[in-house]
Amino acid sequence: MYTLGAGIWQRLRQRTNYYVVIVGLDNAGKTTFLEQIKSRFVKNYEMLNPLKITSTVGLNVGTIIVGSTRLNFWDLGGQEELQSLWHKYFEDSQALIFVVDSCDPDRFSEVGKTFKLIMNSEAVQKMPILVVCNKIDMEECMGTEIIRVLTSDDRHIGDLALITISALQGLNIERCIRWLCTVLNTEPLLH
Repeated sequence: MYTLGAGIWQRLRQRTNYYVVIVGLDNAGKTTFLEQIKSRFVKNYEMLNPLKITSTVGLNVGTIIVGSTRLNFWDLGGQEELQSLWHKYFEDSQALIFVVDSCDPDRFSEVGKTFKLIMNSEAVQKMPILVVCNKIDMEECMGTEIIRVLTSDDRHIGDLALITISALQGLNIERCIRWLCTVLNTEPLLH
């Protein structure tokens, strides 16, 4: 009887493990976004000063636990020369976050091209994608409609959401994580 009870207890405490890749152009706010996530979901985590965060060369990692879900994040550098490495992380990921600087209309064309390149991966076509429109706290922020158009692709068959955030101020960070947890825990194709 003890073994049965211990087995049930262990099963209840078991966590579902997911890998989430965070990509986007350089200076979109990916690392600041990840830092905000860790500061909200990791006990006693001291967030890096956002004003001292520099462009990622390589990757940053972070892990959070929300209920019975463990989310492992890979924040990949957005410089053009690093984008060719992104696909190596797609196969091992169950979700993708695409961060867009919504205050930089001069790069919207590049955002669209980059998203189309990402969609060339069959793994990405099936996974949940969260498009994060960052820097909405800035006056020069553009509306989300153009970003919605730039990040639409008929090849994508997974869940897709677009959420506006301010990584600097931490606005809507919890909403992003709630969406990810909900979608990942109800997506039968990913288990």
